[in-house]
Order: sequence, then C-alpha cells, then structure tokens
Amino acid sequence: MDEGVRLPNRSRSQPPPEAPPKPEPESVFIPSEQAEERRSRRILWIGTGLMMILGIGVVVAMVYWPRIKPRPLDAVEKVAGAYLDALVRQDEEAASKIGTVEEPPGIASYRDLYHQKARDREIRGPFAPLAGLHRRIGDKFTYDATAGRFTPKDALGIAGETLDALHAAKDEAKKSGMYEKMQSGDPNEIFESAEQLAKMMDKLSETTLHPKRILPTYKMLVESSKPPLPEAAKALGLAVAEDPKRWDALLKRPFWTLKPDGPFLYNEAEVTATARDRLGSLGDPPVRLRLELVRFRLEGIDTGWRVISARRVQPGEDQPETSPPRKSFGESSPSPGESTSVPASSGHSKGASPVF
Repeated sequence: MDEGVRLPNRSRSQPPPEAPPKPEPESVFIPSEQAEERRSRRILWIGTGLMMILGIGVVVAMVYWPRIKPRPLDAVEKVAGAYLDALVRQDEEAASKIGTVEEPPGIASYRDLYHQKARDREIRGPFAPLAGLHRRIGDKFTYDATAGRFTPKDALGIAGETLDALHAAKDEAKKSGMYEKMQSGDPNEIFESAEQLAKMMDKLSETTLHPKRILPTYKMLVESSKPPLPEAAKALGLAVAEDPKRWDALLKRPFWTLKPDGPFLYNEAEVTATARDRLGSLGDPPVRLRLELVRFRLEGIDTGWRVISARRVQPGEDQPETSPPRKSFGESSPSPGESTSVPASSGHSKGASPVF
C-alpha cells in the first residue's frame, strides 16, 4: 500500500449508513358504490338524530328553566332575607341594624321568601302641614314618653278652666232644681234629673274634660288638627300614631321633632317565609312567618328598608293572596311594578271637637 494514500478513519461508535426505505405497496382495494352510499346514509341518520335530540333539549330547557332557575330577589326580599339570616345565626347586632323588632322569633332555617306585593302601601306628599302641626304641638305640649301622651305646658291654666267648668255645671244644676227632683221621690222627676245629669257630664267630657285637651295622644292631635291636615299627611301621621316607639327606633328621635317642609315618601311592604323553629323537634311542621318592612324618605332622611315586625302566623290567620290591593295616598301614581294599598283607619272620635 502506498504510504501517501490514507483511508478515511471510521470511529467504532459511528453507526453504519441506513438503507433507503422500501416503498409501501399501493392498495388495490376500491370500495363499491353500495358501501359508499350506506356510509353516507349512516352519517345522515346520525346527524338527523343529533339535531332531534338537540331540539328536544332546547324545548325542555325553555319549558322547565323558568321553574328551575333561581328567582331574582327584589330590594324588599333582600333586606328580609338578610334579617332572617341574622336570626338564624343568632347575630343580634346584625339584626338590630336592619330591624327594630324587640323580641324576634327564634328560627333555625327558612325558605320560600316571597314579597306580597298586593299588600304594599305608599304615601307621598308635602311634609309642610305636619311640620306646622309639630310646631303648634311644641308650643303647647311636652311629650311624656312614659305615658305616651302630651302634657300641657300651661297646666295651671288647664286646671283653672276645669275647675271653672265644674263649678258652672254645679250652679246650673242648682238653678234647674235637679237636686230637689232627686229627693222628691217621684219616679218621673228622678228619671228626669238623672237624664239631665248625664247630659251635663257628656257635655263636660266632650269639651273641658276631653282627653285630647288635657292629656292628648299624637293620634288625637293629628285628627283634631286645625286647619285639617291633607289626606296624605294625615295618613302618615296616623301611621306613626299606631306605634310611636317604633318610629323612635326607626328615626333615632321622636317623629314630631321633624320640621322639614319638603316632600316625603313612605312605603310599607310585607314578606312571608316558611321557617323552622330553633327549639322545635324534627317532626314539627314548619311555621309561617310574616315580616313587615317600612322605608321613610324626607329631604336628607332615608331610613332604607327596615324590618319593624316579624312574627309567626297562626293557623287560619293568614290572609289570602288574592285580596284586592289597598289604595295609596300621593300626589302622583306609583311607578310601574309598584303595588299600592290602603292607609290605616283614621279612627275619628265621635262628637270630638278640634282643638288645633
């Protein structure tokens, strides 16, 4: 071998060159026309079946979804639900922030929260007439929270007028001979003197000795306001008179200390729910709860929705949901979707004469 020629140095780890791949033999299978037709027909049936299943699913969803999906709660139901949640947790602080109920029911759970919109009530109007009444009340009376009545600032004047009226009645009885008729023994004269005495006492009870003049309640002052209050203002005043302590807790001050003259808006709502008593056994049936909520707005005042009553509904006490809606008071009709209701009974005193 010639020393000048060198062979290429192959490493022992270098693999040998790969052989070129052999070409795969081409398939000679040709599907028949019948096989292709059967396959396309099978694909068509499968697609049609899937479309039918999808259509049936859409129809079922459209029918049953409104029943299955959770119903959105309105503002009243949300507050009522938050209050009931606090009762279930026994969180008195949270319950006191959205409610004024002194002794709420003890519940372990609840469900079926529903806003009885047919029981809604709305009162709206100017607050100026009530503000004027409050100023007149403040000039003549002082409120006694213990008695829940107003006491006259001029107590001596009222006492003097009362004594004068009693002595005048006594003198009138002497002049009419009423005492002599009582002692005559004649049944007719005794009956006549008794009738005369009854008329005299009735006159005194309706004038000088009338409670609204000596120790009136807020309801008496609202009903006997002079000039008379407009319909909306009177309805609001009578709503407050139903439970003044409740309004003290709602406003953090007595209602008759409010003196703005702007428009006011007062709303009442009712929510029902089904609950289980905390101390009840597993076999006890659920109880029905009724919650009353109110909201009061006046210029810078907005109480928000607050629960003022939460109690169990006794069997036979529940009102039918088909009861006619009650009339609301206001200068304008409520917005769409809002229900209306009647105000509380005015409860006029028969034969009472106004003092304001």
